Amino acid sequence: MHASVRSRCFKGRRYDFKNLQGVWSKRSQCSITSSIVTTIEDEKGEILTQTKRIRSYKTDFTKLDELNQLSRYMCKELPEEEEVKRKIAEIKKGKFVVFTEEVLTSAVIAAAWTSFYGGGVTEGIIAMIAGAFVAVLARYIKILAPNEMVLNFLLSFFVAAFAYISAKFGLTEDYGKIIIGNIMLLVPGVAFVNALRDMIGGDMMSGILRVCESILLAVFLAAGSFMALMFLGGVL
Repeated sequence: MHASVRSRCFKGRRYDFKNLQGVWSKRSQCSITSSIVTTIEDEKGEILTQTKRIRSYKTDFTKLDELNQLSRYMCKELPEEEEVKRKIAEIKKGKFVVFTEEVLTSAVIAAAWTSFYGGGVTEGIIAMIAGAFVAVLARYIKILAPNEMVLNFLLSFFVAAFAYISAKFGLTEDYGKIIIGNIMLLVPGVAFVNALRDMIGGDMMSGILRVCESILLAVFLAAGSFMALMFLGGVL
């Protein structure tokens, strides 16, 4: 929750979150994609600084909307602290998504993108199978991959190799459509748009970092596909 909103709306009501306890008079906050640094000066002049390392994040618009609604509710009703903590815990827990739903969703989206780019029924079926494998591999490779860039490289390598091998066995002639359809699952489009939004909103540091991250992720996607085709003889 944004500090300025909290300072305006909650005057007269005391909320203690984690180590940031008490009523404060001055504050400053710096937030980038990898860390959050918050400094607070209370009424007695004591300065407290806390740094939080952000190791991973994802865009969840459902939770964002729920947190926004909670902040408006807190501004209007000034609920008790225990109620606020309970609602935050419920939002953090979120809706449980079954893994099979993720796999099926990934498969359908991959097939849809393949058809969108001109693939036929055969290419759509192969793309659906590859998309399902992408969801499974993303879940388990993430444990071993040190960061998102390596994960994207490995997944795009698998996608290109799977499509090219399918073509080698005579299942399809246009394996490029299959690669594109599955790569669209991994393209950081939302992250890039959010980065531009941050920059337009004045958060230049966060926006620039997110833009650079999105570009690097796209480069690793292209590199993974290229390396797979080069290794299997599809290019060069």
